[in-house]
Amino acid sequence: MSVCQIRLILWLILVGTTVAGGIITDLTLQTSPFPVWLRITGLAGMFLLHFPLKRAGRLLNRIGKPEEWGCTSKLVTTDIYRCLRHPHHIFIGLFMTSLGLAIGHVWSFILIVVSQWIWIFGFLFLVEEVELLEKFGKDYEDYRLRVPMLIGNPVCILEVLSNPLNGS
Repeated sequence: MSVCQIRLILWLILVGTTVAGGIITDLTLQTSPFPVWLRITGLAGMFLLHFPLKRAGRLLNRIGKPEEWGCTSKLVTTDIYRCLRHPHHIFIGLFMTSLGLAIGHVWSFILIVVSQWIWIFGFLFLVEEVELLEKFGKDYEDYRLRVPMLIGNPVCILEVLSNPLNGS
């Protein structure tokens, strides 16, 4: 099994554990649900974030010619990746935050959101950035200087997302 497959499996275990743990904790403690409008906001966020997540994944698969799940053989710097270095990770974090809102109980929200963002930030800062620099060298170094890691230009992101992905 590849390193990328192991990472994906570990992340899925983290998701399942935190969602189940949060729900069980909320049921046990009989916590009050969030207001309906907040839960609907979470559902809307999940729906809307599905599209940029799918787009970022398609780009990695199409341009990067993945060797295996989650690994890429080519540095992708076009489309959404020209606005943000790690859009897939950021959109996953936002999706999981929206899931926490949709589930709509305090412990579920806290466990899901905190664990996901710790995983994402830890992975990006301690693993992903280092690996990409080793793998792509000067090209990635130049890309890092041009494109923000976490918070992209909203105008750039909206511009990219308002246009269809070529070839899809």
